[in-house]
Parts: sequence; structure tokens; C-alpha cells
Amino acid sequence: PDDDYLTRDMETAFPPMLVSKFAAAMRRHRLKREIVSTQIANDLVNHMGITFVERLKESTGMSAANVAGAYVIVRDIFHLPHWFRQIEALDYQVPAEIQLALMDELMRLGRRATRWFLRSRRNELDAARDVAHFGPHLAALGLKLDELLEGATREGWQTRYQAYVAAGVPELLARMVAGTTHLYTLLPIIEASDVTGQNAADVAKAYFAVGSALDLTWYLQQISNLPVENNWQALAREAFRDDIDWQQRAITVSVLQMADAPTEIEARLALWLEQNNSMVERWRSMLVDLRAATGNDYAMYAVANRELLDLALSGQSGL
Repeated sequence: PDDDYLTRDMETAFPPMLVSKFAAAMRRHRLKREIVSTQIANDLVNHMGITFVERLKESTGMSAANVAGAYVIVRDIFHLPHWFRQIEALDYQVPAEIQLALMDELMRLGRRATRWFLRSRRNELDAARDVAHFGPHLAALGLKLDELLEGATREGWQTRYQAYVAAGVPELLARMVAGTTHLYTLLPIIEASDVTGQNAADVAKAYFAVGSALDLTWYLQQISNLPVENNWQALAREAFRDDIDWQQRAITVSVLQMADAPTEIEARLALWLEQNNSMVERWRSMLVDLRAATGNDYAMYAVANRELLDLALSGQSGL
């Protein structure tokens, strides 16, 4: 509540006219901390659900305050309140089932992105800094999402987008919600851009090209489809997804940092795949086995994740 950036949430508790006239006085309010905490807590529970904080505390080991701080960053860089209002405005215009599906997608984006900040930033969260850094990149890359995606990933996005539009969802909202999974992946893409010093759009192309070449979208979907029967399995599934995020980012950075390699991303990736051919073929063989498997076994995916880690570590350094 003492963070200057978080203090802005205090303004949502008062009418706009009062905010415009007495903004400075509000920041000196004796109950400022309590009002800010209440507004953020209400926003968080209303949009993310009552179990959100507890689940992330348990899976990341971070405090409730850390979870709330990370959520505020995610809320603002993805403009979640705006999109929730857009969905709520569709009352009696589209089926309620569609509205719930749209909200579920936004909640999933908020949950995964908040977890990403908690895992990647730990105790270094800075709302003002992180919103200023990630926000503009996300806005620019989000507009190019359909150009950046490849193959089956792009087809899946188009299918979801067209289905939402056909159901009566406005195009901009449909475009955003259809791409929530990929909007989330822009976070490690921006981080990889920071590591390599390369343009975020070029890093995004490389990231999605890596995912397409190694069929990581399919693999991640299988992880997401794993049935959860107890808390340990829930934690394992989340850990698997975290691992895949890191490994795809690591491979992308490796491809971009190759010495004496072509400048074109496609040619550069092809060379990386060739140089690491034995590990790549081992990974692809693992995917064949997973596709042929008759059941979902956590042990299988634990082994597969280890193979992907070995591939990510092959030929790369500095990570």
C-alpha cells in the first residue's frame, strides 16, 4: 500500500470529480493504506477468483503481498479491467456461455502471467518499472500477433478468433481473447529480447519458430490436459509448464546468439537444429512416443521435460 504506483488504486474508491479536485489530499488520507489494500483485494477477487492468492502462494512460496503486487503489474500491462468491461457489456448480446468462456481466458492469462512475474522476478518486483517496461512491448507485439505466429499455432488462433466473431463478439475483443495463450508467451519473449539486445519483434519470430519446429505448442497442450487428482499433481503440472517456458526461451536465446550464423531467423534456426541434430531427433522421438501413449502419465512428461531441458542446454551458454 505504500508503493506510489499502487496508491493509484485509491482513486477508484472515489467519484472522478472528487479525484480531479482532491487527488493530492487523498494521498495524505489517514486511511490511505487501508483503502488501497481494500481496492486491490476487491479487484483481485472479483476478476481472478477467491482461490487465486492462496493457490499462487502455495505454488510459488511468495507472500500474499507479493501476489497482489504481481497481479497489479499483470492487470495493467494487459489492461485486464478494460477487457473485462468489454465482456460485461455483451450482456444479452451473446450467449452467457460465451461470456464465461471469454472471462475464463482472461483469468487464465492473469493467473499464468502473475505466476511468471512471481517466478522470474521473485523479490525484485517493481510495479512502476515493470509496467513501463513490459507494457509498450506488449502493446506493439500484440498488434502483430497474427503475423508472428506460425503453422498450427496460427491456425489455432484463427479458429478461435473466427468462432468468437461468429458468436457475436466484437473483433478487437475476439482477437485479444483468442490469443491469450500467446500474449502470455510475450513475457519470456520480452525477457529474451533484454538478454540478447535484439528487437522484440525479431525475438518473437524466433520464439514462435522454435515452438513450431519442436512442436512445443502441442506438447504444452498435453501438459495442460493432464488430469489433476491431488495437490501434488497440480503443483507438478504447473512446474512442467514453467519448465517449458524457460526451455523455449533458452533455445530462442541460443539461436539468436549463434556465432557466424545467417541473419535470417529461418536459416539461423535451421542451422541450430542441424548442429544439435542428435538431441533434436531424440526429442522428436520422444514426441512420437507420447503421441502413441494410451494414457496420461506424469512420469512420462517428467522424463520428456528432462529431454527438452537437455536440448535447451545443448550448445548454449550464459543462462
